[in-house]
Amino acid sequence: MTADVAGDSFGPYAFTLSSAEAEAAAARLGLRTALKGGLIATHVAPLTAFALIMAFASVLALTGLISRRAGEATILLAAAAFMIQRLATHWRIRRARNDGQAAITRLRSAGALTATFDNETLSLDVDGRMLCVGYDACEAAEDVGGLICVWLREGGPIVVPTRALADVDEAARLVSRLSGHIGVRRRAGLAP
Repeated sequence: MTADVAGDSFGPYAFTLSSAEAEAAAARLGLRTALKGGLIATHVAPLTAFALIMAFASVLALTGLISRRAGEATILLAAAAFMIQRLATHWRIRRARNDGQAAITRLRSAGALTATFDNETLSLDVDGRMLCVGYDACEAAEDVGGLICVWLREGGPIVVPTRALADVDEAARLVSRLSGHIGVRRRAGLAP
């Protein structure tokens, strides 16, 4: 593990991902992928619809506007639809988690990795194959549970364990610098 900070660059950081770090990164990747469509639309909206249908059918049945049997049938159909939707969401989250594990397993199977964060690009050396990415291709950078994750718009994340860095302050400076570069590139891309 090395950590040479020269000027505006951080690294190179040489490391191998442990199985616990790979599992944590895979879980995080799966969660981000599963929630990419939005938490409100896929999780809260069906619950709200189910509660409203149940309340509406109950009120109509209790006031006698529809028969009790029709009210019960409506509630049963709403419950069945809600359970089917939840099952589909669960499968989607499981599939995303498995895809995340596959991506991180490929990264972990490479063995020794070296990451360098320059002023314009970040690079990851995976067994002699160099991946260079500009900050405009990045979505976000965060420090999660001892891992610095740089989320790319396309493909899997670049993951660097904080144990590869010299100290905790360097990890905070690196995440701050990465977030700044990504934010500047994102604002520049949105400008007319």
